[in-house]
Parts: sequence; C-alpha cells; structure tokens
Amino acid sequence: MELTDDIDGSGIADGAGETIDFSVNGVDYRIDLRDKNAREFHRKLGYYIEHAERIGGRKRRAHSAAVLDAAAAAAKSAKSNPEQTRAIREWANANGHQVSDRGRIPSSIVEAFHTAH
Repeated sequence: MELTDDIDGSGIADGAGETIDFSVNGVDYRIDLRDKNAREFHRKLGYYIEHAERIGGRKRRAHSAAVLDAAAAAAKSAKSNPEQTRAIREWANANGHQVSDRGRIPSSIVEAFHTAH
C-alpha cells in the first residue's frame, strides 16, 4: 500500500514518511506525511508541547523523559533511513514481532528496537 502525503499530495516512498496520530480537544486525527512535512509538523507542534502540561498518554523510558514526547519520537522515526528500516524489520521478525515487508513500522516496535540497541 503506497501512502500519499496529505499536505501536498505527493507519493511517499517506502520508509520516506510516516503516519502521525494526534488529538486536539478530544478529537483524534491521523495524517500521512513525507519526511519533510513530518519534520515541519513536529517542529510546529513541538513549540506548543514545550509549553503544555502532559495529562495522559504513554509512559516513556527514563532516558527519554528529557525530550519532547511526540516530537522526539517523530524525529527518530523521520530520520530513519532505508538501511535502518531494514534492520528494524529484520530485528523485529527475529524477535517474535510481526512486521510487514513494506509500509509503516509501528512505533512500539521501533521503540523496542531502539531499547534493545
């Protein structure tokens, strides 16, 4: 399944973008963005996150506490290159996780990979 950037309509090559889930005022949203637009999304959102009080969501590892939740996770994902994506898929399959050969890798698996390395 090929993704299309929801901002500019361009195609997103495998590993060259991300799907971002976010919520505002109790409404959940999902947007597919190529790397450039994802970085811009997280840069803009990061400003507001820095000034906000966190009231819920997933707990982060202790060493990640100093970085912005959503912006840091996205930056790590956005910086993935094809070799790293391939390494994450191979690690996931070798360690009992089910990952498709193409498309977005769930953030929980990416986090598990980074924790293991």
